[in-house]
Amino acid sequence: MDILGSFVRPETFNIWTLRISVSLTTFLFFRGVYLSILAVLFTKKKSKQQLEQIKKTAMLTDDILVERVSKTLYSTVLQHRSSEVESNPKSGSGVADIFLHDATRQAAEHIYESRYLDKISMCANLMPPIGLWGTVSGMIIIFLYTGNTANAINQGALGTKLWSTFFALIYYVTLEALNMFLINRARRRINEGLDITLKIG
Repeated sequence: MDILGSFVRPETFNIWTLRISVSLTTFLFFRGVYLSILAVLFTKKKSKQQLEQIKKTAMLTDDILVERVSKTLYSTVLQHRSSEVESNPKSGSGVADIFLHDATRQAAEHIYESRYLDKISMCANLMPPIGLWGTVSGMIIIFLYTGNTANAINQGALGTKLWSTFFALIYYVTLEALNMFLINRARRRINEGLDITLKIG
């Protein structure tokens, strides 16, 4: 370990590993916050009257979640009922509509999760190990690179590095709270989009 100590100065190693770990966790945190803002904009509210007016229009790339749900549901129900009438004019559509509701819900949840929630969760889950890496590097200084353990502790080798774990945990909890908020918000918008009138004609 003396060989390692001759190549790496403990003070320099302590400072740079702290900078790297805090910088990485901060970058991931703001990336998660940015995605959360986009997710909030994607789940804006629309009145039922607005949804009834646009449900028959074509899908657009800039449609928000509730618009996508209402348009998808209406078009799939329309397509299913027209094909059902052709094949069996006397058949009912109640059971099929229930399945179409469920399929539309799952498709909307998948789009929302893959576009926003999965990425936010990935950012959140990466932060604790990165913060722990910063703390472990401080312990490496104490136990490997210094001859006087008490002096290393007094100079803040480990205490300074605990900040990286502290920030990582604060960021992690914040992003997880945002994630739960976004999940509940998306569910409300999906329910609103599924509440359109399905009278075809």
